[in-house]
Amino acid sequence: MTRFSFRSFVSSRNHFRTVLFSIVAVFGLAVVFAYATDTTAKVRIGEMPKSSVAKFPLRMSTGREISLMDLRGKVAVINFFAVWCGHSRLHTQTLTKFGEEDTRRGLQIVGLAVDDAETTPQRVSEFIAQMKITYPVGLVTDDVFKKYVESKDLSVPQTLVYGRDGRLVGHFIGHDDSVAAELTETIKRELDKQ
Repeated sequence: MTRFSFRSFVSSRNHFRTVLFSIVAVFGLAVVFAYATDTTAKVRIGEMPKSSVAKFPLRMSTGREISLMDLRGKVAVINFFAVWCGHSRLHTQTLTKFGEEDTRRGLQIVGLAVDDAETTPQRVSEFIAQMKITYPVGLVTDDVFKKYVESKDLSVPQTLVYGRDGRLVGHFIGHDDSVAAELTETIKRELDKQ
């Protein structure tokens, strides 16, 4: 039969507390680290873009400038892509399926190539021709990209869809069949609203 020892009881309780404290501390640090390094976009669906973003002039390859403010009253689709990215190509194919009839109904797509070491105006022009893009395309820096998506996640493609009232109605990151279907459905739904 084991004898009860107050000293061993206190020692085992202290050991238990130390282990418990360590577990809680590690878990707490993991939560803080995950929160601090969260690079995903904030959920801003239903919100208006910041005024500085809405008024920011985006220069297109033609020299024309477009801002979100200019696009109020239309269904505005802002697509950030990279000329070297396979997913960006697939995503662009989804967007180029929208045609003149959709434009007449109020759709405005804007493509924004993210400026990097592999992106030149010539490569952007080649991308436009290869992908048969008929909507305006410009070149933007990472800083502009960050302001629009309000995130450190600068993976491409990323697409923002704004309703006619200027509110964000969709934010799509990456590309696969489900993203293509949801993006298409979101654009069609917004075009149907008057």
